[in-house]
Amino acid sequence: MTIVNVIDAPCGFGKTSWAIQYMNEMSIQSHSFIYVTPFLDEVTRVQKSVLSREFHEPKSIKGDTKLEDLHRLLGEGKDIATTHALFKMANSETRDLIRSNNYTLILDEVMNVIEQVPLKKDDLESMEELELIEYEVNDRGLTYIRWKQERLDHESQFDIFKKYAVGNNLMLCADKTALIWNLPCDIFKLFSDVFIMTYLFKGQFQRYYYDLHGIKYRYLSVAKNDQEYKLVPYIDREVHDKERLRSLITVYEGKLNDIGDNRNKLSKGWLENIRNKDLIITLKRHTFNFLTNYCKANNSTALWTTVKGNNEKIQKKLTPKGYKNSFIPMTERATNLHKDKYHLAYLVNRFMNPIEKGFFQQYNVQVDEDTWALSELIQWIWRSSIRDGKPIVIYIPSKRMRDLFKQYLTSDKFETLPEEVVIDQPPSDWNL
Repeated sequence: MTIVNVIDAPCGFGKTSWAIQYMNEMSIQSHSFIYVTPFLDEVTRVQKSVLSREFHEPKSIKGDTKLEDLHRLLGEGKDIATTHALFKMANSETRDLIRSNNYTLILDEVMNVIEQVPLKKDDLESMEELELIEYEVNDRGLTYIRWKQERLDHESQFDIFKKYAVGNNLMLCADKTALIWNLPCDIFKLFSDVFIMTYLFKGQFQRYYYDLHGIKYRYLSVAKNDQEYKLVPYIDREVHDKERLRSLITVYEGKLNDIGDNRNKLSKGWLENIRNKDLIITLKRHTFNFLTNYCKANNSTALWTTVKGNNEKIQKKLTPKGYKNSFIPMTERATNLHKDKYHLAYLVNRFMNPIEKGFFQQYNVQVDEDTWALSELIQWIWRSSIRDGKPIVIYIPSKRMRDLFKQYLTSDKFETLPEEVVIDQPPSDWNL
């Protein structure tokens, strides 16, 4: 049985450097790799850095889709570097090819392994009446929606649901108010080894997804000895030097924070609420004041984020004058493109999608919303120059988010793992 190796270490501890070293050192005869990362520039980085083997990036060529090219490369047993977006499109053919070619998966950062599927009020009832779907409960008590075999040729406005259901991707929320796209978990059982490189995995959706489906995982960390990187059991990890971290990070404390005092202020719902339009203008003014007057920042030093909104409506409303090009999405991760920036503004209070949160809870999977929010904040902050050990100044007007970050900087609370988690085992690949 495949046990997932979760390499849980702070940004900058050398997780990607370990992966590149590992892929360079392993024999071409014994190992074939699929390296999956959020961004195309990281695909290029792997291609340039791993010199002992050739990594291929699936492309749309000669009328074939990227998925079809991925299948060709898998069939030929090639080493592959690709994106989260393409990996999420994996279907039964993808899974068969992975199984037959003994691949090792290295996943750079967690993926969106579940997503809410838009559902109109009467969609489910209509599909039931048309006898298009049926429900199947598996041995873990999870409810899937299956498209009836005899109705596969039926075309309707429900074809998007058919696509997901046929791919074994569609799950039902208990109250039938929402559907969930779910990456079929068996794909992780098809690899000879799986390595996930991330930080604060305990708060992330992929951890809850593994708990939901009964996928076992062990915690590891990465250590550096001279110029060599190695994986170590999590219990033997290098403890993060929070004192040094605190010396490099200035969290703004002052009147500009007054706008975010309430626990729910600056959430997605708050930012989208038309009744808060005057406060949005105030927040925009505060951000300009922080960057321009407090920090003496400019576009080359500043980085900020918020909820984009429909057609980037919220982002546009909040853009401080002169800082349009300093925006990066709040979900940005696994990239070094912004490591020269050191004046930061994080203008959002992160909460889980309530439907997705409730989906896990209905199956008695406990979620930690504060750790999730903190992990999202930290991933964003570590796009900046702090990843190179250089000082930063940050404006976090949400009191909830600011308090979580300050608690992280002054304690090890968020690195404490549940008692049942495996933290004292080495990785599963005997070559390590």
